[in-house]
Order: sequence, then structure tokens, then C-alpha cells
Amino acid sequence: MGHILADSGIIRGQMEFPVYYEDTDLSGFVYHANYLKYFERSREHVIGIRFLKELFDQGIHFVVSKAVLDFKAPAQHGDQVLIVSEGQYSRSPAIPFEQNAYLVDTQGQKRLLVSGQITIVALNAQNRPIRMPDVIIQRFQAGNSNAAGSKPTTDEESPPW
Repeated sequence: MGHILADSGIIRGQMEFPVYYEDTDLSGFVYHANYLKYFERSREHVIGIRFLKELFDQGIHFVVSKAVLDFKAPAQHGDQVLIVSEGQYSRSPAIPFEQNAYLVDTQGQKRLLVSGQITIVALNAQNRPIRMPDVIIQRFQAGNSNAAGSKPTTDEESPPW
């Protein structure tokens, strides 16, 4: 009996970023829009940077269709911010992500800074939504069994899936 492709599942991962001076605004805190950048980078690593490039070369790409952020506390220059991402994929073109930014102190304790609900949508080369292709679902399933929660060490690395 062959492998049966499940129609849905969860992909997750996390990344940690230092807060650079350039990330802050006049108040000395991380500029609010930069959390969207942190969330984007984290989603790229959850999906896989090389895999996203392969998909783009095949005429498939993702765009953000919805972003809701709830700010709880600020981070500032020199802080470490941990982004935890979890997406629910299915045959639908949309993948809703729950993403949270945490301040990580020197003892490794976490404090919630920003919670976000970001939805991305798969599009074809004509920028039309498409049902999630098997190649993406297969890659997500392989990632869940082999590397869920993997943490790349640089912005250039991609999870093993």
C-alpha cells in the first residue's frame, strides 16, 4: 500500500534574532513594523528558504493576505527576540500562522512581546490563488516528521526539509 497524503497538518519552528540599533525607533524600542519582518523571516525558515526558491521557479509563491498584531511589551536594542511560528496547512490556498515574539532574558526566561495571526496564500504565476499542491504538502509532512521545531543558526540556512 502506498503512502496516503493527509489533507492537513501543522508546520512549526522558531528562530532567535538580536535586536540591532537599526531595528529601533526614536523611543528606543523596536519599531512596530519590524515585527512583521521578524515574523516573515521565521515563516521563511519554517517553510524552507531553498524550497521557497524552488517553488518560485515553478511559478508558485506565497503572499500575505492578512496580518493582525497584538503588542504586549516592547523590545529594545541589544535584546534577544525569539519568534515561534505555527502554521495550519490544508488543501486550501491559505495557511494561517500563529506567530509570537518573545523577549529572552539572560536566564533563558521568555516574556511575550507581540502575538500575531498572519495568513499567507499560495498563488500561481498569474497571481491567482491555487489549492495547495502535493509537492508543498509532502514537504510539510516530511518536515513535521524530521525537523519540526528546527532552529536554523543563520538567515541563509534552511531547515532540512
